[in-house]
Amino acid sequence: MIQVIIFTIVTILAFSYAGLQFSKLRRNILLGKDEKLDLNFAQSWKNVFLVAFGQQKMFKRWFPALMHLFIYVAFLFTQVELIEILIDGFGGVHRFFADKLGILYTIVISTIEILSLLAFVATIVFLVRRNILKTPRLHKPEMQGFPTLDANLILGFEVLLIIGIFSMNGADTLLQTIDPTHYPDTGNLAVSSWLAPLLFGDLNEGMLKVVERSGWWLHLSMVYVFLNYLPKSKHLHIFMAFPNTFLAKTKAQSRNRKYARSDEGSKKYDGVDGRRW
Repeated sequence: MIQVIIFTIVTILAFSYAGLQFSKLRRNILLGKDEKLDLNFAQSWKNVFLVAFGQQKMFKRWFPALMHLFIYVAFLFTQVELIEILIDGFGGVHRFFADKLGILYTIVISTIEILSLLAFVATIVFLVRRNILKTPRLHKPEMQGFPTLDANLILGFEVLLIIGIFSMNGADTLLQTIDPTHYPDTGNLAVSSWLAPLLFGDLNEGMLKVVERSGWWLHLSMVYVFLNYLPKSKHLHIFMAFPNTFLAKTKAQSRNRKYARSDEGSKKYDGVDGRRW
């Protein structure tokens, strides 16, 4: 019961502060002037899937693009697990979906683990490239100061998030054999099933419970930290890319944009009303 209360307070505070920051961001966006757009919806959705969701522009350099893709896709899939964490936190239950989804649950969590492992490798690669190898394009004058700090913070959050995931899942996997009543069977998870015995196999039940809860809270905390840091970070563009690419003018629009005089003599754009984010 105490954990439910703490979880509820932390969650309300995290979402409230994040909501305040995003409301300020929205207010700043609305300071812009209205612009009438004649959107080609098929092209707009294509832009969203290719540029925002598919990260098309990143693939000019295949290696960093692939590393970015690992982190990006892992982040998206991890939010599925976050849904269960929220249900568990508010309801005071454990692995709410495990005994309801069966093999599907094993597949989903295993997919998240595989992606998280790839994301961990990619994160370490980026930290090495930025701080040890000092890749030239990452150390240009405009990249000094906050941009470098910001990138390292995000990468650090990612490392802690992944540690939280594998600590939580790994200890839980071992606890399922000790106390199956309180730890529902998740099936053989792709990574934790072999990694957990290597890392936590010598721990007793009490320590396994500490590791599992610590991982659970670390995972949750990093999500909340990221949620509240995001409005201040350059990584906000990952989310803003979705409305921006949808509302972006096509090349044809850019070439053919014209002004037309209204009956009152003022100038306006041809097209349908819309606001550019």
